[in-house]
Amino acid sequence: MSLLASLAVAGAVPAVAQETVTISVPWAVSFPVTDVSRSTGGAPEVTTVSFSNATLSPGRALRISVQPDAAAFTPPGGASIPASNVSWSNLGANGGIGTNGTLSSSSYALVFQSDPARTSGHIDLGWALAAPGGGVRGGNHQLTIRWKVESINP
Repeated sequence: MSLLASLAVAGAVPAVAQETVTISVPWAVSFPVTDVSRSTGGAPEVTTVSFSNATLSPGRALRISVQPDAAAFTPPGGASIPASNVSWSNLGANGGIGTNGTLSSSSYALVFQSDPARTSGHIDLGWALAAPGGGVRGGNHQLTIRWKVESINP
């Protein structure tokens, strides 16, 4: 049985007016599930969220968060996989603090917060899909996630 669960990216929210930043987020992560009783690492193994050319108001920092557009993956048929089965690990951050987390359809989850006045930085992420369990049909399961980029006063 082969199961492929994918994350796709939808839009980003710009920082406050007159503040600018260039942001790069992963466009897709796949989870090639071969055993529904085991967790599966994402492919690629490492994805990077980065920012550069940040022009923020004095003392402000950049906050990057993520949320799925739905509570579950869209299955090809049969049972769906909850979005909350997807988690990420901070594999290294520069220019701020990265966090580990789990997708939640009820709120955005913090991924990275820059140090104040930083103009660039990044976080390397490792993604995982918890064991989907029985009843999940093989095939392509899809979930769109939304990235939120904010200028904040830490």
